[in-house]
Amino acid sequence: MIAVITGDIMKSRSELPEIWLPILEQALATYAVRFDIFRGDSFQLELPVDQALTAAFYIKAAMIEVGLDVRMGIGIGEKDYDSSHVKTTFGSALVYSGEAFDELKKETLYLKSANEEINALCNMVLPLLGELTLRWTANIAETVKVALKNEHVNQVDLAKLLKKKYQSQVSTALQKAGFNKIQHALDYCTRQLLTL
Repeated sequence: MIAVITGDIMKSRSELPEIWLPILEQALATYAVRFDIFRGDSFQLELPVDQALTAAFYIKAAMIEVGLDVRMGIGIGEKDYDSSHVKTTFGSALVYSGEAFDELKKETLYLKSANEEINALCNMVLPLLGELTLRWTANIAETVKVALKNEHVNQVDLAKLLKKKYQSQVSTALQKAGFNKIQHALDYCTRQLLTL
């Protein structure tokens, strides 16, 4: 089983590509086994199932940090044919990812797998978590991004990584982000996905 995320940058023309494109590439490379960027602001990445939801929120935080947002369809399934590019690889994970992306209406995250029960659960939780991200400022998004990437690091060390003078600044930003709630929900959904 693998995960494939298909996404695009919302309102990408409102910012110069030289500002957001390197940040998108770095965010994708953080979790991806491999990734493709195409049509300017669309992307696809292959990654392990246990990292899919965390990666989606990491990518979201990276884009919010530069004043943009992102829509993503997450597919969980098989890979039948391997290629050097994600976009020319075949399998149910890629089909589900494309279908999940096509399902996006007003939401920015949607998940699809062969299990309708798990899909229903995740697609009830993900929009609620997406609502929390609408309140993120660039500073909050940066803090969330660093916290997701360094999940076993305490807040004192996170403050050092973020070059913040006080640990309380990190604590306040994560609290405003709803970070603990997001992490618990992502962990729960991930445990369900790993039963597929």
